[in-house]
Amino acid sequence: MPAVSKGDGMRGLAVFISDIRNCKSKEAEIKRINKELANIRSKFKGDKALDGYSKKKYVCKLLFIFLLGHDIDFGHMEAVNLLSSNRYTEKQIGYLFISVLVNSNSELIRLINNAIKNDLASRNPTFMGLALHCVANVGSREMAEAFAGEIPKILVAGDTMDSAKQSAALCLLRLYRTSPHLVPTGDWASRVVHLLNDQHLGVVTAATSLITTLAQKNPEEFKTSVSLAVSRLSRIVTSASTDLQDYTYYFVPAPWLSVKLLRLLQCYPPPGMAERRPCGRLASALGPGLAPGLSKSPARGWPQPCGSSATRPCVWAFPEQLVESPRCGCRLEPALLSCGFRPVQVAETLLK
Repeated sequence: MPAVSKGDGMRGLAVFISDIRNCKSKEAEIKRINKELANIRSKFKGDKALDGYSKKKYVCKLLFIFLLGHDIDFGHMEAVNLLSSNRYTEKQIGYLFISVLVNSNSELIRLINNAIKNDLASRNPTFMGLALHCVANVGSREMAEAFAGEIPKILVAGDTMDSAKQSAALCLLRLYRTSPHLVPTGDWASRVVHLLNDQHLGVVTAATSLITTLAQKNPEEFKTSVSLAVSRLSRIVTSASTDLQDYTYYFVPAPWLSVKLLRLLQCYPPPGMAERRPCGRLASALGPGLAPGLSKSPARGWPQPCGSSATRPCVWAFPEQLVESPRCGCRLEPALLSCGFRPVQVAETLLK
């Protein structure tokens, strides 16, 4: 995020917030708010054109008034105008106002979509991030129709910055959850799977969430993610905590990503005997990594029994030395798991 200079502070907004806080009664607060609304309305309707700073300040005041529980019926066009600004703080406030106050039935949606398209096409990762966040926050059918074909291209493009890839993956996930029929999986499906091999773990984490949701509806299209997920798990568990310092929690490397990858593997049935290779890699990777952590950390608590049914095994395929759990009847690998615990639950235990 760009640094905000000292001159970007809005003194008028700070004074207004201070006045509201100093009000002794609800009536005094409403009186002060009505006075400010009248002032802002006169500024927007005045003959003198407002600069970007003034628009940003007044739009911020309107947003604050709305968050206090008061209705706002003007200022939307001024917020849309801020989207065309080249200053980060002005564009940020415009997108924030739209994400909070503009609904999907607004007449300004077309103008907003045009501004978002311009920012997505700018290849500026900061502006792209703001636009993607707005699309994800609103998540309307109209935005899904407008950007369902554009966002996957950003996600799989080779020149897209890592921060923009993360935002694009989560934005696409949001649109898919709200309007799945408007997000067709096409040529980009096979390319998004390869994001599991990305060097940036933030991109891998966002992509894993997206792939897991897509694989639940279209498992065949994303079955190649199995070997990639196992490979990534192997690298995570066998790596030292110092190798992934930004993603290490209590000396456990990337625990949240590990849980997400295990959940992705749960979307697929255990491979048959002829497909033991991925299972063997997963067992050899997770066994030495997770079991010692549990045995040395009894204070962190144990997982609860899985409660899985016989028709849905709770373990994603450990072909070596499988036994049946005495609690739930699930097949378990005794060196790693015991007493009916799922791999996901074992990984989650390390976070407690």
